[in-house]
Amino acid sequence: MIRLISGIVVFALIVTAAAWLADRPGDVAIEWLGYRIDTTVGVLGAAVLILGASITLLYMLWRGLIGAPGAWFGSRSESRKRRGYRALSLGMVAVAAGDADEAQRQARRAESMLDDPPLTMLLSAQAAQLTGDKDAARRYFTAMLENPETAFLGVRGLLMQATRENNAPEALRLAEQAHRMKPTTPWVVQSLFDMQARAGQWLAAQETLQEALRNKVVPVERGRTLKAILLVERSRQAEARGKNGEATQFAREAFLTEPSRIPVAQRYGERLIADNDHKRVRKILERAWALHPHPDLAQLYLAASGNTDPLKRVQALQELTSERPDDVESHIVLAREALEARLWGQARRHLVAAGGDNPPARICRLMADLEESEFGDGERVRLWLTRATAAPIDRHWRCQPCGMVTERWQSVCPNCGAFGTIDWRSPPPGYSGILSLEDGITAEEMKAITVEKPPVATTMPVPVNGNGAAKKEDDKPLPPPVLPQRIDPLA
Repeated sequence: MIRLISGIVVFALIVTAAAWLADRPGDVAIEWLGYRIDTTVGVLGAAVLILGASITLLYMLWRGLIGAPGAWFGSRSESRKRRGYRALSLGMVAVAAGDADEAQRQARRAESMLDDPPLTMLLSAQAAQLTGDKDAARRYFTAMLENPETAFLGVRGLLMQATRENNAPEALRLAEQAHRMKPTTPWVVQSLFDMQARAGQWLAAQETLQEALRNKVVPVERGRTLKAILLVERSRQAEARGKNGEATQFAREAFLTEPSRIPVAQRYGERLIADNDHKRVRKILERAWALHPHPDLAQLYLAASGNTDPLKRVQALQELTSERPDDVESHIVLAREALEARLWGQARRHLVAAGGDNPPARICRLMADLEESEFGDGERVRLWLTRATAAPIDRHWRCQPCGMVTERWQSVCPNCGAFGTIDWRSPPPGYSGILSLEDGITAEEMKAITVEKPPVATTMPVPVNGNGAAKKEDDKPLPPPVLPQRIDPLA
């Protein structure tokens, strides 16, 4: 609409000017080189316009002829660039889909059509990684280091490759280089921290963590946990070097930072026992048990008490578990010591309270020990041990990211290398067995062999005769293993 109105206005102005000139024709005389030209003002104006238009058309024609080769080559270059970027896009899609052959083909096309090293070298490196050509990938990533625009991508690619190849020294060097380039990038901080922890550089890892907390790359709560675990490792390192004072100080600082972590409390307890500070260690372990019970804390508490008499050991554990008397771990440690003290009724009460209707394997094995110790009932012992094979799995040390299960706590997961991710926890749904480090099972293999937990039998299998044949139907089957309420009057 605006263009239409503007056109009408311009046309009206031209018509008005033409009419004005027509009403005032005027005369113009031009003398030049002996010639004389007599005309009107309107004719002269029209001649000037025609001459100007002619000159403009000639100039445009001249420019078109002169610029035709360049325009043709430019159009061809633009078409080539479009095809190159299309090859680059298809190559990235092939990399994401895991199609190594297509990725390599499109990478070659993009390299031949584009003069854009950051993107083409990245695609070529990723395609080489897909085909397993590590040397070619390393060459591409190394070449990217020479360009400031691609240097960070090159460092990241080399770091990922060194991590896959388990080249810890090289991975640490590259993580430090990446951190110098971009110190606030979350994955850079995490990589550097993990590499330092794997290398046992606890002080350097703590400095990296403090910097990450200042830059708000790591949440405060998670940072507190990581700091406590680092201090535990620094305490162990100081003890190995014979610096017992520093070892105790680091352990104390770790406990003040995160008292609810079992390894932290355990480490501080070990140092206090080594320093013969038995009174303080009992208070520390009682506080830790109230926050997070664990069997290892109970063993430390008994060591700190110095009691060898079974009855006094039971009394000591009653003091330890007084803040969490109904916790499963409290019942189990009391049941164990009650068994040692031959307090059968007390041991049975704790096992009944801990096991419930579907006792885990640990309870079943303790019940087998109780039946053998109290009654010498071999048949019932066999039934409890059989039930333990199909019972729910007990709590264990497990890495949260990869699922690796270990028999003892470690600060660094031996499977995925993550730091501070192994916790004492209940098994996930469907998990049917505890794997130790000696099993050499990876997280993928563990998931593959994890099956639905077999149901707990409500009745035991029909007993067989000595020759393996089933007993007759009129034979009475053995009763299922239940938790009988046998109370010891002396307990």
